[in-house]
Amino acid sequence: MQVLYKKILDLDIWHDYYLGQPDPPKSPPPDYDISEILTVVPTPECLRILRNLHWIFRPQPRGASIFAHVEQVSSSDFGTVIPVNRPERLTFWLVVRDRYFANFTNLPLSIPRHLIYYFSNLSGNQGHALFLTQPLSVYTANTTYHLGQLVTHNGKTLEALRDHTSDSTKPDVKNWNTLPLSQYVTELDQLPRSGLSRTYTIPRASPHQTFGLTLLDVNKQKSFSFEVTVPDTHTPGEPIATSLNFSGQIPGRYRLYLDGTQVDEFVLLDPMAASNAFGLVEILLNPQLVPSAFSLLQPQNKQTLIQPQTYIIRFKNRATHWRYRYEKPHGFTKDELPNFELKDEKTYFTKRPQGLLRQPKYLLIDGKDHLLPAPGVMLIKPETQIDPETEKEAIAIFSDIHL
Repeated sequence: MQVLYKKILDLDIWHDYYLGQPDPPKSPPPDYDISEILTVVPTPECLRILRNLHWIFRPQPRGASIFAHVEQVSSSDFGTVIPVNRPERLTFWLVVRDRYFANFTNLPLSIPRHLIYYFSNLSGNQGHALFLTQPLSVYTANTTYHLGQLVTHNGKTLEALRDHTSDSTKPDVKNWNTLPLSQYVTELDQLPRSGLSRTYTIPRASPHQTFGLTLLDVNKQKSFSFEVTVPDTHTPGEPIATSLNFSGQIPGRYRLYLDGTQVDEFVLLDPMAASNAFGLVEILLNPQLVPSAFSLLQPQNKQTLIQPQTYIIRFKNRATHWRYRYEKPHGFTKDELPNFELKDEKTYFTKRPQGLLRQPKYLLIDGKDHLLPAPGVMLIKPETQIDPETEKEAIAIFSDIHL
């Protein structure tokens, strides 16, 4: 008897520090390997579901793959041997293994402890690939943007080169770096995180009043319910705190409801199991909720046909001012360094931030047309500078190169 497995999912992680920004965008080369930097790790709950479905998880150099035990139902169609006849969700930790990851990645240098990155095939973020990230915002006039923020405009991706407020419908080129249109991990992908035990405060309560708290997962299924009865000693109209224990819940995105009204949304996780997690990836096996382009499955009669997909999580490389420091006076004048800001007799830096790349496409030149080295990723330094246009303090990020 032939046992047949077919790939049903590729989860690819792209990083522009290694790949650059090809125009038009294209898939990474065959030798691309990000596994030493970012790793996809299935949760124990995910491995249990995969075993029950007769599916197999395999780590890959560019992310991970899942293979399903299938049977051929027509010349071109394959169905799962175990029918997927109820909503399931597969959860994976995204783990960063490079201590300098934040230095070369266009994200905040540190993420607050109460937040975590979250990626899902509910995003519906479809472009030249199926992205698990939230869609980027569209550039809008009279909007304040921060350093490194990404937006889309007229078929391009724009990266803010400084903190500023836009004042026109057309982006000012001095404030933006223009990239080929794509989608990236941004702060839009951050969600509050919650441990298995937490306290929720009901804002107003009276003695003998009863409240119902329920928890719904991303499949809109109730996974937890708790009833609170206010004691007769409680002061009428005052808030009341109640302790909630979510032990036994699968890691994932949840919505908390109070008497049928949503009051909170968060990623639920066990802090011990997710102590080193950068993010959580949640893949729904639910064709009723997942956009058709993202769905891995297609129910047909009593069978479940597979629709293999490739999902992408893409990170943009950080852009910094490349700052060159000399032990002795460099001897250059401002006119000899038109693309640099001359700080003093031993230091100058690029006027515009330059993207960090593992293999730079080109090198800069000094005032004597000598090639200057590109910076590494270890010496990254955010500093407060005076913005020459607004004359206000603003954050700039420098990469130091000592010559």
